[in-house]
Amino acid sequence: MGVSAIFEREKHKLTSSKAVSLMAVAGAVTGAGFLLTAPIPLAPGLIHLRILAFLPAIFGILYGPRVGFASGAIGTLIWALLGGYFNPATPTFDLVGVGLWGAIPGIMLAAEDCKNRKGLIKATAISTIAVVISLPIIALGFEVVGLMPFFTALIALVLADIPPMIIGTPLALAAIIPVMEERGLLPDERY
Repeated sequence: MGVSAIFEREKHKLTSSKAVSLMAVAGAVTGAGFLLTAPIPLAPGLIHLRILAFLPAIFGILYGPRVGFASGAIGTLIWALLGGYFNPATPTFDLVGVGLWGAIPGIMLAAEDCKNRKGLIKATAISTIAVVISLPIIALGFEVVGLMPFFTALIALVLADIPPMIIGTPLALAAIIPVMEERGLLPDERY
């Protein structure tokens, strides 16, 4: 198969109605989850404890890196717009940063990899690393637009997002994957 055929196949995968639908639903679920579970401010109006920070990682692992990225990026945008937290850093730094929470685990893992304890530990480690990689990007956004100094934002973001990722990723995967497998709902194709 030639390079152009591979690019054409990948383009079709990304633009198929199923892929677009999964990205939209993942983004909406993540945005609603962030909005409904973010009442604990760490930096009022800017950074809140994100109890469901693990959602983009779960969507990425289950449905692929593109769906995971869309979950984080669209979810953050929805949360910011509906929650009144939208700021000039949101459309760039936040979207890319939180999008990575779903893309990186989605690139490195699939649901099949997370069916045992070792896989759940690996998923937790990779998801946490994705957050650690992206938090400086998000904190830089706060600094660039003048909302908060970089290190202050970084500390608040670490407190807001890393504990939920460490706790929620293995619990959610351990609960979701067996049920999806039993019902024949694990996806055959990842996007």
